[in-house]
Amino acid sequence: MSGTLTDKGVFFLVLFLAFLLILFIYAVITMPPEAAGSQEQPVLDLPAPPLPAPPAPAPEPLPVRRPRTHASQAGAFGQSGNGGYAARHATVAVPVITPPKVSGGPPWGPAPKPPGLE
Repeated sequence: MSGTLTDKGVFFLVLFLAFLLILFIYAVITMPPEAAGSQEQPVLDLPAPPLPAPPAPAPEPLPVRRPRTHASQAGAFGQSGNGGYAARHATVAVPVITPPKVSGGPPWGPAPKPPGLE
């Protein structure tokens, strides 16, 4: 051992765990046979179960949904576009966001060749 504080701590931890193992083995060996395992079932004096609660009142029916649009009425991508839907939560029309235009490659040019590999 190098004598550091960590090495001493690990040593005493292992020593303590070995002591506990020996103590538990001794306790199991010296246990009286009648306490080791009883053959009869334990008697449990449980109180009577509580009476069932009265049934809950019936919930209110759910609101009726609008009928779904058929596949033939939907647009090319499964959306019906504006479709006559008037937004009730907004007072102005929501702007349409178009996807950005990309070049298909990185914004930098090709890497320079290293010297000596011409």
